[in-house]
Amino acid sequence: MNDIYVSIAMIVILIGQLATIAIGYKMQKTTLLISYLNAVIVIGFFIFWAIDSLNIKQLNLEFRELVVICLEACILIFALYSIIGFHNKIYVKVINYIGFGIHLLSTVGMLYFISTFNFNRLF
Repeated sequence: MNDIYVSIAMIVILIGQLATIAIGYKMQKTTLLISYLNAVIVIGFFIFWAIDSLNIKQLNLEFRELVVICLEACILIFALYSIIGFHNKIYVKVINYIGFGIHLLSTVGMLYFISTFNFNRLF
């Protein structure tokens, strides 16, 4: 698996994020669509983290990793809170938009990193 497949996947994710904003703005349900997208991204993150951690005999979590896991858990909680019907509350909107911004910036950063450095093999 080379970096071409990962770059294509990152571009598809980025297009999906931008399409979510455009469709949500058009339908005037941006907060709800962003909540669904945040929930999908966080669940995918947790699945990847769990699969990656299965082979480790003794799990030593660094502070950075704990901060990211807690941040993603908070984003998931507020996304689910928004999905079940409280998407009109201001603090829920703010947390969902902040989470979406973090995910969008990290996707752009990963795409920039992959395009800057050429990898022959990722795994």
